[in-house]
Amino acid sequence: MKYRADIDGLRALAVLPVIAYHMGVPIISGGFTGVDIFFVISGYLICGIIWQGAIKGEFSYLDFYKRRCLRILPPLFVVLITTLLFGYHHLLPTQFTDLGNSAIATTLFSSNIFFWSQVDYFAGPAELKPLLHTWSLAVEEQFYILFPVVLLLAVRWCRQRITQMMLLIIAASFLLSIAGVLKKPDFTFYMLPTRAWELAIGGLIAVSSLETKASTLRMQTRHLISITGLACILFGFFWLDSSKPFPSWNALWPCVGSFLIILAGRDAAINRLLALKPVVYIGMISYCLYLWHWPIIVYAKMFFNFSENTRDFAIIATTFALAIASRYLIEIPFRYKLSALHPTGIVTASVAGLVVLGGATFYVGHFNNHSGQFSTEALTLAKFSQYHGTEEYYYQFRAGSCFIDGNNEEKDKYNRDFCLKTSVTEKNYLLIGDSHGAHLWRALSIAAGQNVNLMQATSAGCKPVNQQKINNKCTELMEYVYRQWVPNHKLDGVIISARWLPEDMAQLQVTLKELKKNTPNIIVMGPTVEYNEPLPDLLAYQQNGRQDLVANSINKHIKAIDHQVQQVARQQQVGYISVYNILCPNDMCHALASNGQPSAFDYGHFTLSGANDVARQAMMQMHQDKFM
Repeated sequence: MKYRADIDGLRALAVLPVIAYHMGVPIISGGFTGVDIFFVISGYLICGIIWQGAIKGEFSYLDFYKRRCLRILPPLFVVLITTLLFGYHHLLPTQFTDLGNSAIATTLFSSNIFFWSQVDYFAGPAELKPLLHTWSLAVEEQFYILFPVVLLLAVRWCRQRITQMMLLIIAASFLLSIAGVLKKPDFTFYMLPTRAWELAIGGLIAVSSLETKASTLRMQTRHLISITGLACILFGFFWLDSSKPFPSWNALWPCVGSFLIILAGRDAAINRLLALKPVVYIGMISYCLYLWHWPIIVYAKMFFNFSENTRDFAIIATTFALAIASRYLIEIPFRYKLSALHPTGIVTASVAGLVVLGGATFYVGHFNNHSGQFSTEALTLAKFSQYHGTEEYYYQFRAGSCFIDGNNEEKDKYNRDFCLKTSVTEKNYLLIGDSHGAHLWRALSIAAGQNVNLMQATSAGCKPVNQQKINNKCTELMEYVYRQWVPNHKLDGVIISARWLPEDMAQLQVTLKELKKNTPNIIVMGPTVEYNEPLPDLLAYQQNGRQDLVANSINKHIKAIDHQVQQVARQQQVGYISVYNILCPNDMCHALASNGQPSAFDYGHFTLSGANDVARQAMMQMHQDKFM
C-alpha cells in the first residue's frame, strides 16, 4: 500500500485524547474512543496489505508476521521489562504477582481475555493495573492471526463478493456488540468478536472499490466527507463518557468518523491538516506513546506525591521523552534495519523472546518473593487486600446467594426463598443495594438486634433503582423486588445503599417516589469513602514510610456526592444516613476500624470490622430518628 501521511496524522488524533482521558482531563470525557480510531486504522492497513498481496499471489504468512513482529514486539518488550522491573522494586508482593500475570497474558496476546476475567466489583480501580492498556493490542494481535485466513479464503472462493462478506462480518459483529452491551458489557468491551466490526469497517475500504470511487468525487464533496468524519470523532470525544453503553451504537462516532476521513483521501481538507509534519510526527510515535503512557500514569499516581500540575507535567514530559527515545533507539533499528533478515529467523526469535520473557516473569512473580522490602506490620495490613473470597467475606456478604454478580450469567443465583424470607414475630426490613449495600448487610443485621429481620436483595452490576437502562441478572433482580415483591409484602421499612454517582440522582428520586407508595419508612445510605488504591495497600505503603499517603488518596468527589444524595432524600422526605460523615467526622477520615484492622479491603468495600463500626453508628441514628 502507498504511504499516506494523513493516516499517521489520524493516529495522532487517536492517541492524544486517549492520554488526556487517562490523565483525567474532564473536558474530553470520551477520549477513550481514540482506541476505536486505532482499530479502524489497523483494519484498513492490515486488510490492505493482506488483500493486495493475496490477489497478486504474493502473500506470505511468514513475511506478514515478520513485519508484525518487528513493528510490535521490540518496543513492547522494553515497556514490559521496564514496567516489571519498577514493579518488582516498588510494589507489594501480591500487586507484583498480579502485574506478572498480566505481563504473561500480554506475551500470549491474550491480555484482553485476562483483564475481562479479572473484571469484578472487587478487582480494584484501573489505576492499579499498569498493563491494562495492552488489552487493545491483544484484540489487534488476535485480528492479525485470524483475518489473513479469512481474506485468503475469500480470494480463493468468493473474490467477487468480498464487499458483501465484509459487510456481513461488520453487521454480525455490530449486532453482537449491541446485544452484548446489554447482557455482558465487560465481555463486549474487551473481546474481538464484539470489536471485529471496528477493524472490519476499516478493512472494507481496503478490499472494496469504495476508495477508488471516492477518489472520483468532486473535491468539495471529499472535503465535506472529511469534515463530517472529524465532526463525528470530536462529538464522540466530548459527548461520550464512561457512563454510556460502549461499544454498541456509541462506537459509531469514532469508527464512522475515521472511516469517512480515510475514505475522503489524502487531498481532502481535514486530511491535509492531518498530513502536517508536526501532526504526522506525533502519529509516527503514537504506538510508543500508547505503550508508555499508561504505566507512567499508574506509577506516577501510586508513588509520586507531587502537586497535580507538577505530576501531570512530569507524566507528559516522561511519556514523550520515552516515546521519542523508543522510536529512534528501538522501533527504527528493529523495524527497518532488520527488515532484510529472513522471516523464519525473525519469527523464531520473536517467539523465543516471548517465551523467555513470559517464563522469567512467571518465575520472579510466583517463586522469587521480594517481600523483605516491607515490614511485618505492613504485610499484615496488606493481607486484607486478599479479603475477597475469604470465609469472613462470604459470611459478611452472603455472596452467591443473597449477593450475586449480575454481570455474569453463569455465576451464582439469587436465592429468593432464603434472602427474602419474612418473619411473623420480628419487624421486617429489606436492604436493597449493589455491593455497597451487601457489604453492610451482616453488620446492620447484627446492630439491629434480634427483633429485626433484615432481608437482603443485593447484586453487583446495576444500581438499586426501579428502572434500568441495561439488562442482566442484577436488573432482573431489581425489577422483581420493586415491581413484584415489595408491592405484595408488608414491610416495616426499606434501606437502600449503593455506590452512588451523580448520574444516579434522577433515577433515585423516581425510585423513592414510587417506593413511598408501598412503605413510608425508607432510609437511604449515602456513599462511602473511596480511595485511589486498595486501602490495605495504602496503609502498608504508609507503614513503610510514605507519610500522609492514605489521606492524599481519598476521592475528593465523595463529599459532594454525599450532599447530592442527601438532597434527594430530603426532597422525597425519607431518612438519610451519611456514611461519609460517620467515617470522616470533621473531614478526618478513619482508615482503620476500632479493632485496628483496615476499614475497607479495596477502594471502598468494607471489611466486617469497618462495616460493624459504621452499622453501630448508623443504627443509633436510625433509632434516634425513629426509623427503626
